[in-house]
Amino acid sequence: MKIGTVILAMFMALPAFAGRIITYTASSNVSQEDANNAAMAGVAKQIVSTVDASQTISKKEKTKNGKSQLDETFFSSNNVKSNLKLKGVKLEIVKAEKGFKATATLDMDEFTSDIQFQMKRIKENVEALEKSAREALTNRLYGKAANDLQTAQDMIPEYERLVWQLSKVYPLNDSHKILHNLPDLESQIKAKLETVKLAGPTETFELTKSEMPEWAVTVVDDQGPLPGFPLIAKQGRQTLSEKRTANDGKASFLLRKVNFETGPYSVTVFPNLPLSMLKAVGLDQGIEIKYTVKQNRCEIQLECSQIANFCSALEVALGKRSIFATTESAKAPKLTVQYSAIAKNSLTAGSNVLNSFDITLTIKGGDVNFATTTKGVGKNEVDAVVKAVQKTEFQDLQKQLAPHCK
Repeated sequence: MKIGTVILAMFMALPAFAGRIITYTASSNVSQEDANNAAMAGVAKQIVSTVDASQTISKKEKTKNGKSQLDETFFSSNNVKSNLKLKGVKLEIVKAEKGFKATATLDMDEFTSDIQFQMKRIKENVEALEKSAREALTNRLYGKAANDLQTAQDMIPEYERLVWQLSKVYPLNDSHKILHNLPDLESQIKAKLETVKLAGPTETFELTKSEMPEWAVTVVDDQGPLPGFPLIAKQGRQTLSEKRTANDGKASFLLRKVNFETGPYSVTVFPNLPLSMLKAVGLDQGIEIKYTVKQNRCEIQLECSQIANFCSALEVALGKRSIFATTESAKAPKLTVQYSAIAKNSLTAGSNVLNSFDITLTIKGGDVNFATTTKGVGKNEVDAVVKAVQKTEFQDLQKQLAPHCK
């Protein structure tokens, strides 16, 4: 049986890394590099055995062809040796009467300094966030309390991962525990949020444009009006506004661009808190403010001397906004439409070539002077212009036409 490496001497580390220095001397009859690797492997073995002794982590040592091997936890594919090289193991070539000899020395505090620094920083942050959240809870600042709690909770898995990593190479003690009582804090915040009530307008607003009159939401808890409470107004997935209640527990909303054409015709106001917290206390449904849409019919005499596809697309787009071209009403304002297109870029998608244009659209006549610029993409200029018209917003034109609509 050929023995590739013979370990001749070893300076054993004291339990729990006394002095935090590990030293191992090894010899080889093969090469200096083999002696170096054996010395590093000996340091790694001592890390394993010391952690085993202090934490009863199950590991085992295998022997094959007279060569000692660590199990996969510490010594697979030279990972330990690579890590030691990167983390500051010091190798000293020792003069030997026969063969090759080396001593490896490792400062365990230096070896684990990065991970211990990260752990310390997380511990400090979690403790500070818990303190901040408890103070906010006392002051009825439930939004800050909930957000601080969530931030602290999100740090715990990373801390546990770092502890797991450290435990592989370093005996843990009470100083590595993160001191917190986040579950108790969460229960206290939930108990207070369960007393929170939101109230808003009960009337259904009738809108003639995509702007709602100002309305307010009042927030109270078991102690009365709740100041500084975060609210968010949403329509579907779109956020329309974010507010905090004033000292009287009220937050005013003035929404200038709500859904006017396709709905939904309602706005929902939620507490602006982590969703998991809202679901736990039954505040995830928020309150609904409803409205109906009444679009005044506007008739115009439209003079469009452009290409037929463009004129047709424009009439359809205006019709969706209750602006109708007519030839039967002499009282309808006469409007002239023009557009200009400036070529920008071309994009090849397979066998198709798409062209991008900056489109400027103007509609003028009498007291109406509407102009807008948008981007259109199509197979050619006309195609791009039609697509641009289809997505054009005409709110400003509707406002200008208001005196002529009924």
